[in-house]
Amino acid sequence: MAQIKSLQEFNNIASSITSFSHAYLFNVNSLDSSFLYAKEFAKAIILQGIDKEIFEYEDISYKIDNDEFDDLYIVNPETIGINSEEINKLLNYMETKSLRDNGRRVYIIYGFERLTRDISNKILKFLEEPQENIYAILLTENFEKILPTIVSRCQVMNFSFPSKEDNVEKIELMMKFLSTLIVNKKKTIAYENDYFYESLTNRLDFYENFEILERIISETLNSNYQNIESKYILEDLKTYPNLTIINLLNITNKLKCLIKNNINLNLLLDRYIIEITEELELCKK
Repeated sequence: MAQIKSLQEFNNIASSITSFSHAYLFNVNSLDSSFLYAKEFAKAIILQGIDKEIFEYEDISYKIDNDEFDDLYIVNPETIGINSEEINKLLNYMETKSLRDNGRRVYIIYGFERLTRDISNKILKFLEEPQENIYAILLTENFEKILPTIVSRCQVMNFSFPSKEDNVEKIELMMKFLSTLIVNKKKTIAYENDYFYESLTNRLDFYENFEILERIISETLNSNYQNIESKYILEDLKTYPNLTIINLLNITNKLKCLIKNNINLNLLLDRYIIEITEELELCKK
């Protein structure tokens, strides 16, 4: 696989495409790392041909970032499951044209290999007879499980994201950040850039930092229940009650999910520090 190093690099590739295929299959080694790439690619398809200087361009871009755009449909089998009702909604979407003049509609399916063969065949029908201005982006981290007939009707794009397990420096940096936050509470805002400086300009890197924070908290919690060894366990956190650690995990997960929206990353980080601080201070009451 060719390794994409940054979201900007991928955007440059997407912007260089003059004629988009009706269907793309993203063969990735990490679905979590690929969600922003899929949305940015969908944005490139939808916005192609629209003048960047007019309001419509900025309006569509904003709505896509905030999951508010009617011409983008996202399905994640892992989180919402695929039942007959959901599939009927998707199939209806695939048959419906945009309300905008010559507007393009895109549907994204994460973890495409998780779909049943029956559902895959239903989608195959649309890939065999593509509708005008309807585009598909299918993501999989198990390429070999995709039906050959699906693969043959898609433009395959291969990605290999850097392994999070190997990023020792980032793990150590986030461990240090969380330790500093536990000790200094809201004062951490004063020097948060020491830890998040590079990722504050890149949503994917920022998202990965939150994934690491989430794992640190999760594995520290698990270590309180069972004797496990992990480079993610933070001793400074183990002293807090399990309920507090669970609440910290929920805060981290909630704000991690907001990163994909068009929210200022500095403000999101400030909010995270404040919410974590408030939860930690409740232990003293």
